[in-house]
Amino acid sequence: MFEEPVRRRGMASLTPLIDVVFLLLIFFMLTTSFLQTQSLAVVTPAPSVDELPTDARVIEIWLLGNDTIAIDGTPVERAALAESLKQAIGERTDLTVTILAEKGSKTQALIAAIEAARQSGAKSVGTARVERIAP
Repeated sequence: MFEEPVRRRGMASLTPLIDVVFLLLIFFMLTTSFLQTQSLAVVTPAPSVDELPTDARVIEIWLLGNDTIAIDGTPVERAALAESLKQAIGERTDLTVTILAEKGSKTQALIAAIEAARQSGAKSVGTARVERIAP
């Protein structure tokens, strides 16, 4: 009887595939542009309670170490910070908003306070670092 010969499949070489993958990798590495993140540089002065303004034209935002925020001694939720600050400023244009950051306060709270001051229409915003605040 007649029997058909068994055909074996040849193994394909992976070398051309690997070459193409490496060429694509090099292409994407050379043509990719990375996003540049924006940063906020904050330089805080040395702590000194004597130099803090006590003028009636200053609104103080206190950032306490226990993640509490207060406006002129009144505790405020972070979500209501902009609205509370807008009420405190009112129609006055000569006010300065001073952000007093206690040691151990969160950077995100500082950024939220700066954004709230911008949203509320404050013309002048300053920062100060203090050792201990007792509202």
